[in-house]
Amino acid sequence: MTRAERHWPEGQVCLTCVDTVRFTHATCTTCQQHRPVFRRSADGNPTCPECVGIQLAYTCTACGGMGRIHSHGRCPPCRARERLDELFAAGREDRTVELAPLRQHLADYPSPYSLISYLNGTGGRLIHRLLIGELACTHASLDQLRQTASVAHLRSLLTVVGILPSRDEHLVRVQHRAQALLDGVDEPADRLLLARYLRWALLPAAHEHTERDGRLGPNSARYLLEQLRTAQGFTSQLRTAGSSLPGCTQPHVDAWLSSQRWRTSYLRQFLTWAAVQGEAPRHVAVSALAINEDRSIMSDADRLLLAHQLEHDDTIALPDRVAGCLVLQYGQHLTRIVQLTVDDVCEHPKEPGILGLALGSDPLWLRPRLSHLVKRLMAERRAERVLVRNVPTPHLFPGAHPGQPLSADRVTRRLKGLGIKNMRYARNGALLAMVGSVHWKLLADLLGISDSAAQRWHTAAGADRASYVASRLKQGAMTGPE
Repeated sequence: MTRAERHWPEGQVCLTCVDTVRFTHATCTTCQQHRPVFRRSADGNPTCPECVGIQLAYTCTACGGMGRIHSHGRCPPCRARERLDELFAAGREDRTVELAPLRQHLADYPSPYSLISYLNGTGGRLIHRLLIGELACTHASLDQLRQTASVAHLRSLLTVVGILPSRDEHLVRVQHRAQALLDGVDEPADRLLLARYLRWALLPAAHEHTERDGRLGPNSARYLLEQLRTAQGFTSQLRTAGSSLPGCTQPHVDAWLSSQRWRTSYLRQFLTWAAVQGEAPRHVAVSALAINEDRSIMSDADRLLLAHQLEHDDTIALPDRVAGCLVLQYGQHLTRIVQLTVDDVCEHPKEPGILGLALGSDPLWLRPRLSHLVKRLMAERRAERVLVRNVPTPHLFPGAHPGQPLSADRVTRRLKGLGIKNMRYARNGALLAMVGSVHWKLLADLLGISDSAAQRWHTAAGADRASYVASRLKQGAMTGPE
């Protein structure tokens, strides 16, 4: 079956099935009417398809517009509206009214092709289940489904249009995974102890983080879950050895940590909490891991040449250029870069065209070329998925889900393709270069890093803490407490 037989009535053919040149609007030399015509190869005169016996499906049967026909004789915008009407017409009346904001949001999608694809795929099937009452319009109902990208996207849409209340998805994910881990503990006493640890130690820390930063970051969520996994693994090992947490000894701790030293800090926190609660002996000690930071750096020549390329190469995606420059020039971590919003950008009061980022207590004024790129990014930023491009977002790097930033892991993969093979080495090179020209205290205020981290880099560069006071005394600028 040909394409024409699939999509058009008998006697009609699509434009791509006709061996002609491009159609234009002109006066047909045969019928003298102004309509879409093509030039026949015989005489070169403009002739409309009807005058040569060809009935083309270039007119939408719904709106009468001329152009590409998608299917059923409809142009893409009309077919998208028709498909949306068909979906909601099959639903219950009460659900149709409840999901009316979602329908309006879908109708405003900028790309009809994307909307048709979404409605014909998993997203459309999920909406159909909501409309017929098979799924309730609640977070709890969606939580019962397999947490795929389609479910996460639909949840985000329902939240954006106001049907579902907003919530911190990372925090909820921590709670669900923690509960699943507790359900797998067979010993009732251990399960009760771990539930107390989760309820009175881990979750308060998660809520405090959410109140401070507005959301629980993915790294913080993984850290909290790893703390609970460590506690569960250690208590399980004690049961296997015929002991329990109150009877824990130093050899038990040393034997368990011998093969997984990276869990040392997690176990120390758990045993400290358990000792305070009277559930573990106080004489058991967990040695602290020595700080052994990797000071390897990316070659300054490679780092600066790559930064120059990102600043000037317009063939590279704009978000990748800005993120790469912030890594190579200012040593910023990608998890922090993707969280930047429009409110974090400020203009220099005295130098027009220079922008700054509020990373620390003082604004970090950017290089002129990078300032220009950030200004363009603020004006041109858009989500990667067409389905969410009409959703307002404050983020400089919009993600695939409404109201969410781009994933740091995704940006990492893209920057590796541009030549930044190791983000840590690139950041280390930038920090070491900056600490050689800007004192560690000023650097900490500009970049928003801790004083201790900035001072360690200052020491690694061959300086000491007293040099800051000496430099300020030379300038005669110290008139009071710094």
